[in-house]
Amino acid sequence: MDEKILEILAHQSLSAESLQEKLQITKVELLCLLEELQKRHLIYLNCFNKYESVKKAHIVAELCSDSKGKKFIRNKHDKIYIKSENLHTAFKNDVVVVEIYENNLGVVLGIVERKNNRLVCEVIKKNGKLHLTPFNVGCEVSISISDKNVLKDFVEGDRVVVDLENSVDDNNSIIVHKAVRIGHKNDPKSDELAIAISKDFDIDFSKDAIKETMLIPDEVRSEDKVGRTDLTSEVIFTIDSVHTKDMDDAISIKKLYNGNYLLGVHIADVAHYVKPGSALFKDAEKRATSLYLGDTVIPMIPHKLSNGICSLNEGVDRLTKTCYMEITPQGKVKNYKIFDSVINSKKKMTYEELNQLFSGEEVDASYAPFIPDLELMRELSNILTSAKQKRGNLDFESNDLKVENNEDEQPIEFVSRSNEEAESIIENFMIMANETVATYFYWQDLPFIYRVHNVPDEIKLENTIELIQTLGPKMIRLQNAYGQSAIQGILKKYKGTPEYSIISNLLLRNMSKATYSTKNIGHYALALDNYCHFTSPIRRLPDLIIHHLLNMFNKDYSLNNLDKITEWLEGLSVHASYKERQADDAERDYLKLKMAKFMENHIGEEFEGTLIDIDKDSVIIKLDNNIKGVIAYTEEFSQAFYVDSFQKELKCHYSKNKAKLGTRLTIRVHDVNIPQKEIYFDIVEIHKNQTLTRKKDED
Repeated sequence: MDEKILEILAHQSLSAESLQEKLQITKVELLCLLEELQKRHLIYLNCFNKYESVKKAHIVAELCSDSKGKKFIRNKHDKIYIKSENLHTAFKNDVVVVEIYENNLGVVLGIVERKNNRLVCEVIKKNGKLHLTPFNVGCEVSISISDKNVLKDFVEGDRVVVDLENSVDDNNSIIVHKAVRIGHKNDPKSDELAIAISKDFDIDFSKDAIKETMLIPDEVRSEDKVGRTDLTSEVIFTIDSVHTKDMDDAISIKKLYNGNYLLGVHIADVAHYVKPGSALFKDAEKRATSLYLGDTVIPMIPHKLSNGICSLNEGVDRLTKTCYMEITPQGKVKNYKIFDSVINSKKKMTYEELNQLFSGEEVDASYAPFIPDLELMRELSNILTSAKQKRGNLDFESNDLKVENNEDEQPIEFVSRSNEEAESIIENFMIMANETVATYFYWQDLPFIYRVHNVPDEIKLENTIELIQTLGPKMIRLQNAYGQSAIQGILKKYKGTPEYSIISNLLLRNMSKATYSTKNIGHYALALDNYCHFTSPIRRLPDLIIHHLLNMFNKDYSLNNLDKITEWLEGLSVHASYKERQADDAERDYLKLKMAKFMENHIGEEFEGTLIDIDKDSVIIKLDNNIKGVIAYTEEFSQAFYVDSFQKELKCHYSKNKAKLGTRLTIRVHDVNIPQKEIYFDIVEIHKNQTLTRKKDED
């Protein structure tokens, strides 16, 4: 029957009704066949709601979006850009059929697979009537209402969710038959919920998952401890942010007689409660990650688990998977053991208090009994940091910002998240555990989900290094710009200077995105041959899956099933990578929206900032309050300045004055576009006599 459908559609495009009439089969049978052919990228539903075969000249690919919101697909090494009017209701991440027509431009002929079948809209009033406008899609979309009664129960400012399946008319407008209200734009947490849904995250758990959650005990039972190593008397504790409620990792340490360190990393055994086939697992699998928008959390598993029985809370027994590692004074793992355990955390420590303790400040007396262990941990962490640097680990500046909101959920401050000594200890220990578990699976040659990071494009990286050379004092030409040593050397040169942030971001943009894969290609940025995510099963699907793999392979298993397991893991890897990108996008959109809302109250005011990037479309400024915006391309600006995107310079037509990356400026807030989450600046003054600086060579 598949061949017959393909033969018919090779010569004409037909609606589902016409195909059913020709084939004389039931509608259910037809839709199943059509869905399967679409999954195989052999047919697609075109812009006129008719099915058509994919031709040889067509390209089937995922729709991507650049930093400016422009949509494109990748065709081998080229990017085929698609103008907004040629998207035909396709959104980022959809798998689309594209035809190239000129100058590497394309047009979407149809959608093979929608990644997110829900569209968030906001109710607006236009000419006295209610309409819907899309929320957080980054492109123009036409929407038509099938019936005036669809919006009868809504008011201006309401945010609603509509279904995108089979809802496009001949004019490429999305037809809305039904809308479900999620709240009003002025409601607390409205932004967070709307952004989460727009990025394909469920904000509620399924009824079946909720039922299963109610059956899970609040405390660890004696029968749950059977077969586990009892570590409840060991000195084990957690170190997290003061605000953290879902603690999935705890640590312990001892100095052995041979001078080596015994590091224990104890991870919440979420797999004991969230089993494959259960409703809880299906919900976790669909979400694939927890989403953090400000102080709002859309968890991967229900709060009863994430903050309760699975969280390694102080003073209560918890089920864990322990990775004990014997580490030499050179930072090498000599021996290791991974096993099921029961722990009882002796204290919930916080980064904030530990950093005060390490800097010599006075902290709560309850820390006193743990100081010997903490000093040992500092000692080992310093060893691991040194080992990381020697192998070529790339230490880019963190771009994480925390939004501080007032009681009305309005942004009042944007604070950089620091990575001080306490944070480094946990980071070093978790990396070591993740590497150890990945190494175990690699040498066992078992199906696995690795965390991989590909090498950067050599030409792009060399061009970036040449650009950095032009920004300030010349650096020694490095022989291999492709290796980690080149990037590490540049970062080291500028570490501690005002320009470090710009240099770090320029280099970071050359890096590929780390992903999940069953094929181990190593992790470039960490300079590791084997790496995985094992230490956060409360908030990441791959970690939870790896815990299940440990359970699976510690028992009897058939070699005949390995291919099926690998196939299962391949699908999960692709899905987890997609959901991670969606979470990153959501967090980025949330931050930009909050920045726009903050600056909306400061239009016309002047601020100090730094020029951090220039391209052919925009000049980007970062203010001293961490808010980013772009220069408004007004007529006045065009008359005064020339934008050299190749040299990344802003040149004044009337003088020799110019600005390049790192130049300090005084700007005025020109305008704010809340729906587009954009802030526009005017240049008031370019501060003169500035060049990039770098630290003198230590030798």
